[in-house]
Amino acid sequence: MEEVEKIVLPFVIALVGSQALFGFAQFIIQFLVTRADMKQNFGKKLDDLNNKVDRNQAILCRTHILRFSDEIRNHGAEFHSEESYRQQIIDCDTYDAYCRDHPDFSNGLTIIASKFIRDEFERLYKERRKENDNQ
Repeated sequence: MEEVEKIVLPFVIALVGSQALFGFAQFIIQFLVTRADMKQNFGKKLDDLNNKVDRNQAILCRTHILRFSDEIRNHGAEFHSEESYRQQIIDCDTYDAYCRDHPDFSNGLTIIASKFIRDEFERLYKERRKENDNQ
């Protein structure tokens, strides 16, 4: 019986050990696959969120452009500071860039308003520079 134990016992230990090792290896592989899937899903969700933020920023710029254009039409160009005009020009550039990069986005809604803002800014601040030069 001792001889059988000496032969069988190491074999049983080796068999159990290999099963445990195989189970552990399966666990590690499944963990890594699940983790990779989670990273990929997280990356996609993050990209989707960034796209929504960019789209909302473009819509906000469009709203600013249209509102500012209406304000200077209704209240006069002098109503706003040079800094306000510069911010609106930044909004125009941001909106135009987004539209260029996203052809499926509603475009062409601010063309007249953007040109009006730029023209009024140029006219107003040319006049102000002339006034300052004459003083």
